[in-house]
Amino acid sequence: MNKIIKVMLALSLVSVVWAVQNDKTDISKEQQTVIEKAILKVHSEMMKAGENRDAEALFSHVLEMNKGVIIQDGVISTTRREALDTTKQGLQGLKDISYKYNHKYISVISPTVALWVADGTTSATVIEGGLEINVFFAESIIFVKKDGQWKVFHAHRSIPNPR
Repeated sequence: MNKIIKVMLALSLVSVVWAVQNDKTDISKEQQTVIEKAILKVHSEMMKAGENRDAEALFSHVLEMNKGVIIQDGVISTTRREALDTTKQGLQGLKDISYKYNHKYISVISPTVALWVADGTTSATVIEGGLEINVFFAESIIFVKKDGQWKVFHAHRSIPNPR
């Protein structure tokens, strides 16, 4: 009987936590709109930096942390520095790169946390040989507001398996 009570208590606590986390009544529609516009602006700046092949400018929007900030196609960069270095190396071999988004979704979780989920196509030209690449991708980014600025807390980008 004691186990049943514990299970019921655990289930009720999970339900309460879920309900509290999903209750957006403390965030007005206006505040949600302001946050969504801020996220769109930061993301646009990030894509512009990427298209300019400027890894430093891109990573100026990433929090300084050392706990698995970025996952790219199943590879975890365990530090911000590692992710930055990998990005610099990848951009060096490209003549140009652009991003076209098919879908963009922003979920405002709290006044200081938002989730970006999107998919689209990356197009690039490799310097050596001029090979043109068009790759479909899906990404998720957790943005947090720290010291008045929206920054990337975690990002995950992958190339889906062919269907």
